[in-house]
Amino acid sequence: MRTILDIRDDILERVKDYAVVNCISNGAAVSEILEHGLNAEVPTRWENGILIFAPGQAGAVTAEHAMKIKDEMESEMW
Repeated sequence: MRTILDIRDDILERVKDYAVVNCISNGAAVSEILEHGLNAEVPTRWENGILIFAPGQAGAVTAEHAMKIKDEMESEMW
């Protein structure tokens, strides 16, 4: 279906990049991105009548842990 959307320029560029990387049309890219976002489970809970974003208790990330992850990601790139 054809639809006219008013999309910010910076978002449109990201959609175009996604489309190129995945070898799909811009329309298909928008559909995939929207479907993924709309189907994502977001951890929430109700508290005193207010919906609260509740990501859970992942714990603190130390600088040492962050550097280890960075090093692992860089080694995977090469």
